[in-house]
Amino acid sequence: MFNIRFIILFLIIFVYKSSLSNVNEERVLKYLQNFDSLKSDFIQVNNNGNVLSGKISILRPGKVRVEYKEIPILIISDGKKIASINKELDSITFYRIKDIPLALLLFKNFSLDNIKILESSDLENQLRIRFKEKGKENNGFIDVLFEKSTFILKKWIIFNNQMSKTEVLLENLKLNENITNKIFKIDDDDPRHPIWRDY
Repeated sequence: MFNIRFIILFLIIFVYKSSLSNVNEERVLKYLQNFDSLKSDFIQVNNNGNVLSGKISILRPGKVRVEYKEIPILIISDGKKIASINKELDSITFYRIKDIPLALLLFKNFSLDNIKILESSDLENQLRIRFKEKGKENNGFIDVLFEKSTFILKKWIIFNNQMSKTEVLLENLKLNENITNKIFKIDDDDPRHPIWRDY
């Protein structure tokens, strides 16, 4: 009789926890879907242990600006392409937005039609969801972590694969504040002479 009661109690707890997890997943997806702009200070920990800091601005759809304090690198997306600018070498390199995991955060595609939730955890004061974009199996995956008591996005971790990751801890996060489009114009920071800007 004791064993039956124990099993029933276990099943009740399991069902309750599963239900709670689904509610939290929906809450996180709604949060990620609904904001139009994001501004934050950040601390970035690279896979090799190097620590960088700076400021990030996101304006949806597709625009991002990342400024580092310790290195002369500026990253800008104008919604169509991403530019990595080395201000010390006066060089610029372009990437396609769709080829990077961060692209998921630049667009409002946070529905189960577009993403696959790989796993989630509900800890004492932290919610974590791991997801990836459907149809892009080689683009890695992302963890997003929320402080549960305030439900504030605190961190994301981008995994290029199981062995390579970049952690970004957010500080002084602000959502839906006005951000001027001007800071996302690549030409304004392109170090090349105008005649070489036909990209």
